Amino acid sequence: MCLGSAPSAPPPPPPPQAPQDPQIADLTDMRKKRQAAGMAGGTLLTGPTGIENNQLNTGKGSLLGS
Repeated sequence: MCLGSAPSAPPPPPPPQAPQDPQIADLTDMRKKRQAAGMAGGTLLTGPTGIENNQLNTGKGSLLGS
């Protein structure tokens, strides 16, 4: 049994923002900074040269390949 008034509804969410054009100059600046830092073509783990194909085969079978 409810003696008070009905609970109020929460306010509606704000409307979504309008889409913005990408800042091409900012993207090219980021690319130049990554290249200068040595991150041009790899990851932090592999480096810019990646991994040689002969290093990919560990010589062990996997559960997926059995």
